[in-house]
Amino acid sequence: MSLPTHALLDSDNLCKCGYSKSQHIEGTQINNQEKWNYKKHTKELPTDAFGDIEFENLGKRGKYIRLSCDTDSETLYDLMTQQWHLKTPNLIISVTGGAKNFALKPRMRKIVSRLIYIAQSKGAWIFTGGTHYGLMKYIGEVVRDNTISRSSEENVVAIGIASWGMISNRESLIRHCDAEAYYSAHYIMDDLKRDPLYCLDNNHTHLILVDNGTHGYPSIEAKLRTQLEKYISERIIPDSNYGGKIPIVCFVQGGGKETLKAINTAVKSKIPCVVVEGSGQIADVIASLVEAEGTMTSSSVKEKLLRYLPRTLSRLAEDETESWIRWIKEVLENPHLLTVIKIEEAGDEIVSNAISYALYKAFSTNEQDKDNWNGQLKLLLEWNQLELASEDIFTNDRRWESADLQDVMFTALVKDRPKFVRLFLENGLNLRKFLTHEVLTELYTNNFSSLVFKNLQIAKNSYNDSLLTFVWKMVEDFRRGAKKEDKNIKEDSMEIHLPEASPIPRHPLQALFIWAVLQNKKELSKVIWEQTRGCTLAALGASKLLKSLAKVKNDINAAGESEELANEYETRAVELFTECYSSDEDLAEQLLVYSCEAWGGSNCLELAVEAKDQQFIAQPGVQNFLSKQWYGEISRDTKNWKIILCLFLFPLIGCGFISFRKKPAERSKKLFLYYASFFMSPFVVFSWNVIFYIVFLLLFAYVLLMDFQREPTLLELVLYGLVFVLLCDEWYMNGSKYFSDSWNVMDTLGIFYFIAGIVFRFNSSNEKSWYSGRVIFCLDYIIFTMRLVHIFTVSRNLGPKIIMLQRMMIDVFFFLFLFAVWMVAFGVARQGILRKNEHRWEWIFRSVIYEPYLAMFGQYPDDIDGIHPEL
Repeated sequence: MSLPTHALLDSDNLCKCGYSKSQHIEGTQINNQEKWNYKKHTKELPTDAFGDIEFENLGKRGKYIRLSCDTDSETLYDLMTQQWHLKTPNLIISVTGGAKNFALKPRMRKIVSRLIYIAQSKGAWIFTGGTHYGLMKYIGEVVRDNTISRSSEENVVAIGIASWGMISNRESLIRHCDAEAYYSAHYIMDDLKRDPLYCLDNNHTHLILVDNGTHGYPSIEAKLRTQLEKYISERIIPDSNYGGKIPIVCFVQGGGKETLKAINTAVKSKIPCVVVEGSGQIADVIASLVEAEGTMTSSSVKEKLLRYLPRTLSRLAEDETESWIRWIKEVLENPHLLTVIKIEEAGDEIVSNAISYALYKAFSTNEQDKDNWNGQLKLLLEWNQLELASEDIFTNDRRWESADLQDVMFTALVKDRPKFVRLFLENGLNLRKFLTHEVLTELYTNNFSSLVFKNLQIAKNSYNDSLLTFVWKMVEDFRRGAKKEDKNIKEDSMEIHLPEASPIPRHPLQALFIWAVLQNKKELSKVIWEQTRGCTLAALGASKLLKSLAKVKNDINAAGESEELANEYETRAVELFTECYSSDEDLAEQLLVYSCEAWGGSNCLELAVEAKDQQFIAQPGVQNFLSKQWYGEISRDTKNWKIILCLFLFPLIGCGFISFRKKPAERSKKLFLYYASFFMSPFVVFSWNVIFYIVFLLLFAYVLLMDFQREPTLLELVLYGLVFVLLCDEWYMNGSKYFSDSWNVMDTLGIFYFIAGIVFRFNSSNEKSWYSGRVIFCLDYIIFTMRLVHIFTVSRNLGPKIIMLQRMMIDVFFFLFLFAVWMVAFGVARQGILRKNEHRWEWIFRSVIYEPYLAMFGQYPDDIDGIHPEL
């Protein structure tokens, strides 16, 4: 800070620094002849005002510091990043203009809101005057609203740089002598106080108060602010997306003399400016001159000043007017640093495009960076300016190598810029060379959502699916590989590895496609999908993954997005397969059973069935293929009754009664091949299975009804043998997904019931045990008979009706629940009215449930007169 050491008094006993004599330090020398100069007439001391600032009655907190106007920019920047712990900015937005109170136009408020959104999304710092007046006040309000409405970890950094001598109630900011290292100042905002001083804005996050020993002198902070902005813009940042530097843009709204000087200084420092036309005053003057045609003269500049600033210009002396004109002409000498937006046309995209265009023009015309095509491309990529990149960078006179585009390609993938990814691919990027193991590892570790990985793990454990397991192991392998490279991270004891011959190095495109699909990058995944081999298989695999993840997501909106994207990929698979089938039927059918190790060895049909992609399965091409597989070598034109008749009359097969798709070349083998083709047909095998099962049920019913003796008869032993055959068949089909099918659970239950019945049945010496075995057999017969329902689902007539009934079972269950409520309510009331103190539990059950059940279906109660019947 600076304290005055000399008093240059005027007639009112005030020093030319703005303070009275009593406000100077002891030993102050009085001299009325010299011109006041802060370097000569002040003394620098350690600052006595810094720490946290809390605004009374508002609950707002921020950081502040009072410092000398000669403070080194490097020292100040280190304070901001190391002491205030601000992250290195990706962009500086310096806002100037409109320091006096005015009513902000609705369109201008929209522009300011977009400016704050850009600052938050880009990780920018906003520099303003920091006071609770004019545009700075409105910026603070939008920062406040943005912080309240957006649940973001990254808050907007709004840094106010003001003059210490222009701050009202600044005495409350000075630390007490006994203050410890931490200090919180309580600042009172007095908007009603009428003096030339300003109140600090309560919505700025950080305040820098510049002191040169004066009181009541504005714009003292301008020099320090300019130096700080220039220092930050010239810093070399290796990870910057703007050619290694932090870009800075000056945003101009309205304003007067100080705004003009700020624009002039910015242009001389090669800082681009965005000027809002229609915001009034100096902004309109510059905007109108930029758009004016012809040679710019002093008279034309003065004419614009008279038009937009008539009162201000009337108060200026001639030499001051000439200075204004000179400053404006100096600004207009660099039109490439000026970008004008019209307030009536300004929307969200207009503001973003204006800032990005201003930064690009400044970057591309800079002598040091005009040949830095990579830096220019990174800048346009950061702001998603595809049109500028296509027209100005990817021109016909410039040839790009694949290696030149790899850095920006990685950034485009991470930032989800599908149009840029397509642009890079069209201009020579080799995607296979780009997708090294290191790139994929980086994508799956540092650029992969932990929530997606958690959902993937939940889906894998819930559905025990081979594709989900394969994908989860692939992701885990990448993540574990990155951990092993970091020696500071201790490995878990559990070891998870992909197979030794991992398919991922051979299929990097599929790995990238899966990375995009898992994170719901809709357009980006589409661009990558177009580059993959086996697009139909990839689309069906994506559909299955997305549908599986949608089931485990807690967020309904996210689950809906996954379902929508899954349906889109199913549609793409349908369109692609339809086109293939119309071109070559045989090749399209081979495509259905083509498997790829990048998708866990699954083929199109398997993925479509597991994902329940009914639209794909219902295609004529798929149905024709399934029909061929179902009938085998038997022609599909053959009637089913002919095939069933041949099951019993074998000689008809060789008599031409059955037609086959292929005819053997050798007549000697013709009969044998016909018989072999017939009995190996899946339809024939299924028919024999149905016949066998019906015979089994008939035999089971005969034994239960007519031949259930104390000792097992021959037919009963045959029945035991048939059940053993069923047991062997179920054992053969047993696999990881066996119990996921409810019909398999029913089969297993029926076989175990049968075994339990045998155990009771063979204890024939005990009448009760023997009878229990017979009851178990009878109940088991119901289970085995219900299996027929599943068998006949393949029927074109019965199948749809059976499926409809299965889906109606849930609704029937709720209906039965309501029915049970009514029945129990009626039964309890009936029992309580007609009978007294019944202690037999079996009769209570009979009276409360069984008898009301019969009564509801029309049976007349036999004890309605209140007389208990003889039992």
